[in-house]
Amino acid sequence: MRYRNTTLAAATLLVLSMSSCAPSTDTGEPSGAAGTWSSYTLTDGSLSFEHRPDWTVEEVQPLANDPAGGVSVQVNDAGGDLIAQLDTGIITGLVCDDPDEAAQYVEYDSEPMPELDSAQGTDQRFVYRSVAFSTPERGEPVATYAVISELGDRGQCGLFDFFTFTESSGGRFAGRYSGEDAAPGQSYLDGAAAYENSAEFRDVKRMLVSLRDKD
Repeated sequence: MRYRNTTLAAATLLVLSMSSCAPSTDTGEPSGAAGTWSSYTLTDGSLSFEHRPDWTVEEVQPLANDPAGGVSVQVNDAGGDLIAQLDTGIITGLVCDDPDEAAQYVEYDSEPMPELDSAQGTDQRFVYRSVAFSTPERGEPVATYAVISELGDRGQCGLFDFFTFTESSGGRFAGRYSGEDAAPGQSYLDGAAAYENSAEFRDVKRMLVSLRDKD
C-alpha cells in the first residue's frame, strides 16, 4: 500500500499500534451501565461523544495535516490504558495497489451512523473487523473497531479506519483489539472474534456510535 501523504501513513501506523485495555469479565451487561455516561465535546466544538464515567479523555498533540487544523484526544480506561483515539483534520490520500493475494477479511459487527454527517456526502458506520494475510511479509493479523466511511474498503490493502468529515478532510475514531485477553492457546483472530461478546466491547461500541456533529 502506498500513500500520497506521508503524514497520513504515520497516522495509520499509529492506529494499528493502539492497544485495547486489559481483559474484562463479561457479565452479559455493559460494564458502564450502572452509572450515567459522560459527554465530551472537542475543544473546537466540532464533534462530541459519550463515554463511561470511569474512562478519561485527554487532549494530545494533534495529528492533523489539514491547514485548517484539527484536534486529537485519547480515551483511557480506569486503569489508564488506551481504549481509542479520536483525530480530526486528517487529509487522506490512499492509493491501494492490487494485492498479490486475497486477504482474509472478517466483519464481526457493523452499525450505520446516519446522525454523523459528512460534508462530502458519504455514509458513515461503526465497524469491528479484522484482516489477515497468508504470508508474514504482509504483516500480522489485526482487528480494529472504528468509525468509517463507505469507501469500498474490504481489507485488501489493510484496514483504512477513517471517516470523511469536512469538505477537505476527515477524521478517525478507532482502537485496536490487543489480543491480551485471548485464552491460552487461542489465536489472535479467535480472540478477536470472542471479544465481540465482551462487556468491554459493548461499551467501546456504544462510545464510538455516539459520535455526533456539534453544528
